[in-house]
Amino acid sequence: MGGPVIIFLHGLLGSSRNWRSIAKSLSSQYKIYALDLPEHGKSSHSSSTSLSNMKETIGDWIVRHLEGDYIMCGHSLGGKVAMAHACQYPPGLKGLVVGDIAPRDYPAEHHLPTLEALLDLNLDFIKSRKQADEELSEKIPNWAFRQFLLTNLQEKSGAWYWQANLSTLLSSMPELSCNPLSQEDYYDGPTLFIRGGKSGYLRSEHFPLVMQSFPFAQIVTLPDAGHDVHVEDKAGFLLHIQQFLKHLF
Repeated sequence: MGGPVIIFLHGLLGSSRNWRSIAKSLSSQYKIYALDLPEHGKSSHSSSTSLSNMKETIGDWIVRHLEGDYIMCGHSLGGKVAMAHACQYPPGLKGLVVGDIAPRDYPAEHHLPTLEALLDLNLDFIKSRKQADEELSEKIPNWAFRQFLLTNLQEKSGAWYWQANLSTLLSSMPELSCNPLSQEDYYDGPTLFIRGGKSGYLRSEHFPLVMQSFPFAQIVTLPDAGHDVHVEDKAGFLLHIQQFLKHLF
């Protein structure tokens, strides 16, 4: 690892491991940090959370651990946190990359069935990840999505547990689904939005909202990717982020 610093933030129910492949591809030129958002991965759990709390937690980590300039790249929920962070104008931030999310409100109920299905799974009777997958298949029929969710299922001494704080994420979903920005928030530094052509999270009608808060933003589309742009079109994602970074350093 060496060179300029990039901080990666994952989406809802993800973790820092979601960026492993992208980080490996960039690690020869950049120093990479992939962080776990609060209530995710190895981060601590609490009884409530919010976009503001996540923004402050990430900002505190940067103050404690970094000196000098950095780029921040966030996907989905991590993109919301990254946008809010950028609009605070931290002195070291030299550019922002946002993966398939817009500065707008989203319906909280979209994620509730998934979180409820995971919480309804009786882990006391789970003997393997395969069994958990089978138990979830009726409520969550998409196989690939289940595999992503099951990265949160961990085992210790024969007992299975959810690494993400599902109950707090469920109760906090109305707040986490909100626009992370106010009407007055903006960041006029270099910004790149990468959206999936098959995703509905960042549509063309949302472009004015992007430009209102990020007046110098570039918006590029990966036509064959859905919401998980960095996974579904890794090559396209890397191409655009590398072009963006070349103009910054």
